[in-house]
Amino acid sequence: MVDERDRPTALVEGIGETGIARIQASRVLVVGCGGLGSPVLAYLAAAGVGTIGVSDPDRVEVSNLQRQVIHPAHRLGEVKAHSAALTIRALNPHLRVQVEEGITPDNARHVLSGYDVIVDATDNFEAKYLLSDTCRDLARPLVWGTLVGMTYQVSVFAEGISLRSLYPAPPPLGTTPTSRTDGVLGAVCGQAGSTMATEVVKILTGAGRPLIGSLLIVDAAQGSWNVVTLATHRKDLT
Repeated sequence: MVDERDRPTALVEGIGETGIARIQASRVLVVGCGGLGSPVLAYLAAAGVGTIGVSDPDRVEVSNLQRQVIHPAHRLGEVKAHSAALTIRALNPHLRVQVEEGITPDNARHVLSGYDVIVDATDNFEAKYLLSDTCRDLARPLVWGTLVGMTYQVSVFAEGISLRSLYPAPPPLGTTPTSRTDGVLGAVCGQAGSTMATEVVKILTGAGRPLIGSLLIVDAAQGSWNVVTLATHRKDLT
């Protein structure tokens, strides 16, 4: 039987008790415990995901606090993965949390293979392409997101579709806007991360239709949401 904590989720169409059981049995790795990773981790922990892996070797800085809401001010200087683990354990003491080392080309296959779904909440192209390429090779679904200023994009890469189906190669350094050049609004991180957490739950439970083969583009400044179908007939360029 579903307990009172999970009952509101179980009542959602397409989830039910079977979906709750799938969530509780699942293993999800979130790479990046910053602006996107904060809401993803909070909502997955509250949803009852059985095992959550966290990976982020960076340390909490003052400039992070306006958007990385999983880190309280008294944890300044701490490794983000460790700080995130403390917070989500407090949110849900029943879940299992695994702090993973930083993901590198040497350990990516080993670490990612231990999880059912991977979440890319990183902020650099090197990490994003490494995660996408590895998930494609391992046949693991990847929930992907990126954000600058007040705009963000979210997609799910699975079934042979990867980041290279959308962007065949990383852009030249310095040719695209970043949070360092264009800033980022904390509340928009919340929107994007919540969307990514929703995609994870959809994948785990089978509810709804995940954004596989589709790209969600949101301009929060204009209040516009668009879903673009990817040209999935293209072959990955690797």
